Amino acid sequence: MRIHPLLLLLTLLPAVRAQIFPPPPVPAGNPQTPAKILLGKALFWDEQLSSTRTVACGTCHIFSAGGSDPRVNWGTHPGPDQLFGTDDDIAGSFGVPRTDAQGHQIPDPLFGLRPQATGRRAPTVINAAYQRELFLDGRASGAFRDPITNAVVLPTDAALESQIAGPPVNDVEMSHMGRTWTDIAADIASQRPLALADQIPAALQAFVGTATYAQLFQQVYGSPGVTPTRIIFAIAAYERTLIADQSPLDRHFAGQGTLGAAEQRGLGFFQGLCGPCHTDTFPAVLTTGPVVDTFRNVGIRPIADDLGRFLVTNQPADRGRFKVPTLRNVALRGPWFHNGAINQLAEVIDFYARGGDFHVNQDPLVFNIIGQVSPQHRTDLVAFLNSMTDPRVAAELPPFDRPRLWSESNRVPTTFGAGTAGTGSRVPMAALSMPPFLGNTRFSIGVEETAPNALHFAVWDAAATPAPTILFGQNVYLARTPSLTFTAPPGLTDAQGYSSAMLPIPLQPSLRGLQFFGQWLILDAAGPFGMTVSDAFGLRVF
Repeated sequence: MRIHPLLLLLTLLPAVRAQIFPPPPVPAGNPQTPAKILLGKALFWDEQLSSTRTVACGTCHIFSAGGSDPRVNWGTHPGPDQLFGTDDDIAGSFGVPRTDAQGHQIPDPLFGLRPQATGRRAPTVINAAYQRELFLDGRASGAFRDPITNAVVLPTDAALESQIAGPPVNDVEMSHMGRTWTDIAADIASQRPLALADQIPAALQAFVGTATYAQLFQQVYGSPGVTPTRIIFAIAAYERTLIADQSPLDRHFAGQGTLGAAEQRGLGFFQGLCGPCHTDTFPAVLTTGPVVDTFRNVGIRPIADDLGRFLVTNQPADRGRFKVPTLRNVALRGPWFHNGAINQLAEVIDFYARGGDFHVNQDPLVFNIIGQVSPQHRTDLVAFLNSMTDPRVAAELPPFDRPRLWSESNRVPTTFGAGTAGTGSRVPMAALSMPPFLGNTRFSIGVEETAPNALHFAVWDAAATPAPTILFGQNVYLARTPSLTFTAPPGLTDAQGYSSAMLPIPLQPSLRGLQFFGQWLILDAAGPFGMTVSDAFGLRVF
């Protein structure tokens, strides 16, 4: 299927609006086209880009959360002490379970069989097109290298391309261990775009139609071939359209609106106190080209927790420094800082008002704020920061419209109830994180916290109950219908009490919509009647 270029342009018209900011820089070797932008949008929101089919680029960059990750809870990552629930915990982003190339789940020392989490907060993707260096430590530079050959493909203005090359092959964020960009390109070529998503915007759906990625790539690039560079180029083209410049503050700067009294006072105070670091708050800065990124240690944590920019430059002065973020849509992006340490905007102001918390190698501009912020300043600054929210971002309106991800839908497998304790008072827990779609040859289920090296079975039924029936001392949630079956034992758990089993789902239409419930049954001499069970889990094939 080939779509006429004029039709592609028309599909983008809902996003067209008088732009306040100048266009972001575009590398000469990756020009913008309407078709490439739509291809990049499909790829950005497609969980099929991950090896487990559970994480898209957009998973960690939700627009209504200001282009960052709304899924975080305090303690997502245990931090450098590797203990959950302590002061150095990090509100990172959930990625994929640790898996090998065949899809077998492998216990991670910190996360077991569950999705791993990143050790830093996901920065916003919105307005990232203006920046010279990306990631919190700036390791993605303006020179983009082919991820296979390492040859320079784009010498300048390509920080987006450099950044995009990282997460899809990261075995915490999106990939199994050892996965390469060659693997990704081969894997995605035959897939139907956004097959796991729903609520796809009309313009994107019209572009995708019934084509495969291979067909769309030929249409967009004019020749056959799904290659790593072409994937990255398309996603970058899409990200260059994610420009938020319609906030009340931006309209005020453009002479199209006015700020309230508190916002005006906050702006005036901000310009003198915060403006030297957050220079891109003022649109005039963007007219001179990409923003000159600065990296500062504000003193949110000891530098030993995360050396930050030093890991890129090896310069002692960069120890503990992180990229100064854009403040557009900052009110949507909590929790704040590179580790997500603060949960309220007013508390962010309080942090700066006390000059930060850790002062080794700290930027003196932060320490010098002590004593300069009155209660009125605090209130006015919060009002001012809220004035930087683009309403299109908050409401996910074009160009910030998007599909609904599988992980946001009601098709995600669930766990419920509680198992029974056995050896060492350990209560077995089921671990499911992959989509149960027809033809998923890598669907797997796992169990953790069992007796070490215990024999175990998966028990299945067509129905379950919310409250358990006590049977042989076990919490049984399965309804024990005539459909009750036992899966042949996949083997022993390992010495740490982890195990997983691959359960390929055949491409059999009669299975679509069927619901299954299960529990793990573990042989454990310390449990009631020599056994224990896990909590229950449920899934519906789609």
